[in-house]
Amino acid sequence: MKAGRALLVAAAVLVGSMLVAINAACSKVSTRSSNQPGAGGNPWTLHGIVRTVVGEEPNTLVRMFSNQSSADDVTALLFEPLFRYDENERVVPALATQFPTLKNGLISKDGKSITFNLRPNAVWSDGVPVTAQDVIFTWHAIVDGNNPVVSTAGFDKIKTIVARTPHKVTMVLKEPYSPLVYLFSEGSFPPLPAHVLSKYKTLNNIPYDAAPIGDGPFVLKKWLHGSDIIFAANPRYWRGPAHVREIDIKIVPNSNTQLDQLRAHEIDLLDGVSKPQISQLATISGIWIVKQLQANYRHLDFNLKNPFLADVNVRRAIARAVDVPKILQTVYAGQGVIAATDIPPFSWAANHLPPVGHDVAAANRLLQASGWIIAGDGFRYKNGRKLELSISTATDNRPNANAEAIIVQDLKAIGIAVSIKNYAGAVLFAEHGPLYGGTYDMSWIVNTEGVDPDSLGAWGCEYWPPHGANTDFYCNRTVDALMRDAELHYDPQRRRRDYEAAWKIMLDEVPSLMIYWDKNVVAGNTDLKNFKASPVVTDYWNAWEWEI
Repeated sequence: MKAGRALLVAAAVLVGSMLVAINAACSKVSTRSSNQPGAGGNPWTLHGIVRTVVGEEPNTLVRMFSNQSSADDVTALLFEPLFRYDENERVVPALATQFPTLKNGLISKDGKSITFNLRPNAVWSDGVPVTAQDVIFTWHAIVDGNNPVVSTAGFDKIKTIVARTPHKVTMVLKEPYSPLVYLFSEGSFPPLPAHVLSKYKTLNNIPYDAAPIGDGPFVLKKWLHGSDIIFAANPRYWRGPAHVREIDIKIVPNSNTQLDQLRAHEIDLLDGVSKPQISQLATISGIWIVKQLQANYRHLDFNLKNPFLADVNVRRAIARAVDVPKILQTVYAGQGVIAATDIPPFSWAANHLPPVGHDVAAANRLLQASGWIIAGDGFRYKNGRKLELSISTATDNRPNANAEAIIVQDLKAIGIAVSIKNYAGAVLFAEHGPLYGGTYDMSWIVNTEGVDPDSLGAWGCEYWPPHGANTDFYCNRTVDALMRDAELHYDPQRRRRDYEAAWKIMLDEVPSLMIYWDKNVVAGNTDLKNFKASPVVTDYWNAWEWEI
């Protein structure tokens, strides 16, 4: 889902044969340099300590209150989800021991109940066992209205959760909901400790949010705000202690500084090299390089609460005026695939719908048809009002700033005035920030999608904030109906048809312009072994296996 608004209820349809099909279809595209991880010993290596970096500091360490990509990373270290996703996007059982399917009986024949067997040897970092009560407590915290969670999508489909035994929990659904098997998994909200948190009416802005007790492979050692978040191996982790004793995540917003630290070997892992800097990696010794197509898509969002953007012809015109191929090639070094929808091109649910084309003449005709007339200053007016908008992204990101500059010029060419209004990432994606508060005009951001195409929580009429992640404030009941039908059925062919029909409508109405699927570039110390980048959610999914 994007470092922000992403609906990361990573969910899949799950009947036995379909799971195999999904895993086969959703393989990433990856190339490695000749310098493989673990190729030798480097004098700068701090054995047992992995030093890495993120561009934006998480606003919290509790995933239900943040959609930042950095929150996915730290959550993967601190908490154990029901399932993780490996380097081939396959399911890795974690807190749950077996993936539910109709075939193994963990999904009922009517599709209305799903059972999860929890790992009996999993404990919280304070030694208390993880039980079904923790899952039940976390579900209540998400849906009871006392917590400003970033999304309730999927969780609101549950009628009740029943503890069959301390380590067996059954989710009883209001109706069949195919994506539910991936709730509480990586990219979603992992279970939280009821024995610590049940005394609080709300979990937001309590001391736990910055110093949580978790059940993941690492525990928080120290949080130096604005500088470092340091994690130590959890000696009580059910798999056993991690192979590295410490992970130090440095907070470095500036991509130039990140690269400088990699060049100086002050960090061992740079996950997401800034596109203009990729060519410089060849000058750095002692590193391996991975390039991979990911389920991360960049998009230009429109706030439909804005009266100008509520005009579908204005949105259509903007979509045709923005030169997406130019932005991809000149700003992001061609490291991506132009997108049409929010379904990854390698997904089992992918279709062949074409992206919105670059057509400046058509953009001008659309604006003219809506009564927007160019005046002597070169900008368009209607009823005495100038067509002017702002565009926002996270600060301290040079490629994003360069992309904004191109968009400003592209839209100026069709008579739309655009100003740049950027924010720190933690502000942009905050509960009452510009996106969720609906105070932005256009935003240039990234979603990170899960393995399932379900995105009703991102586009549905019932999921405007604070009830979901539809920060475009888009509503089309036909789209809702198609996406809901896809949720109700387990047949992949039917679901694929539903999503294709929904996106035909959305490509015409353009609540958001899909830009490209990202090819992520990762660089790491050749002494760092067992790093396996995942095409979904987080590359920290197997951090307990890392060695250095």
